[in-house]
Amino acid sequence: MTKPFALSGFSPATRSIHILGHSLLLLWCAAPLATWAQTKSPDTPAPAAVPTLAENLSITPRFGQTQELLASDRAECQVWAKGQTGFDPRQYGGGVAATDYSVRRQLYGRAMAACLEGHGYTVRFVAPAAPPPSYGSPPPAVTPAPVVMRPLQPSRPELRYRPFTFQIDGGYSVTTAPTNQFLDGGANAGFGFGWFPTSALPIGLRVDGSYSWFRAKDALLNGGNFNSGHENFYGGDADLQLNLARASSAVQVYLFGGAGWYREETVLRQVSLVSGVVCGWYFCESGYFPAVTAEQRRTSDWHHAWNAGVGVEFPIADRGSFFIEARYLRILPNSDQMKFVPIRVGFRF
Repeated sequence: MTKPFALSGFSPATRSIHILGHSLLLLWCAAPLATWAQTKSPDTPAPAAVPTLAENLSITPRFGQTQELLASDRAECQVWAKGQTGFDPRQYGGGVAATDYSVRRQLYGRAMAACLEGHGYTVRFVAPAAPPPSYGSPPPAVTPAPVVMRPLQPSRPELRYRPFTFQIDGGYSVTTAPTNQFLDGGANAGFGFGWFPTSALPIGLRVDGSYSWFRAKDALLNGGNFNSGHENFYGGDADLQLNLARASSAVQVYLFGGAGWYREETVLRQVSLVSGVVCGWYFCESGYFPAVTAEQRRTSDWHHAWNAGVGVEFPIADRGSFFIEARYLRILPNSDQMKFVPIRVGFRF
């Protein structure tokens, strides 16, 4: 028989301290039992699933996308993946039943990976190794409802930062006064290179080369009794380009301007009817035929020039774009000014 704990012989204060200590000890031992009894009670519902990470994605930009663009693309893909799978990582437990959690989570991750790859990223996805922790007795097995995956729509091209660019272009040059008194407008063609040191600044350097052809007017021809001729201008410009702020990655407006060096080549001909005989494979014919009876060629020195213009650029692929631009070009010296406006369209890579 256990002998009861005796408190006789102690003062009243000492006996009170002993009684309080025994009471706290009993409460400390009884607390886990009460918790265990609540857990085993069949009437107590199991707590909801805890929030878990819904994406196991390693995302690497393929074309130098900035963190701001990555955040925008990721948010767009989250909306699309949620619509495809019904899984919402922002909700407690994904917003799906516990029995569907694992399947929906894997489908959501794969939808995210497919969407981001379509936006130009390299994505590695690892499916979760285990379902979220369960509490209480596991629910009866239920076959998850099939999830219909709609095909991913191809993402539209976007203008992306490229440190180095190459362009080819061509178009039509309009002459202005006083040049239009002597020359008609004509075709032009060119190429160029661009360098933008950093995506943080919208300023870059470009070097363009061009060739323009103009037909001579009567005011130029009559001075030497010529009846046909043309002038060619070829050279290049070193310009600064400023990309203006844009509200969309689908269009970019920019300004540019700088200095250059150009050379002028003039070709004037006199064509007359000359009598003679022309023979073919099976016959000869006599008569008067047009022939060049005089020709004058003149090539100038290299002259300084300046230009300023505006352009608009549109994406056509991940690393390509289409642009339209016009500039005002003035070739010095002032005593013999050449002024025209080349309007060009081209592709930039």
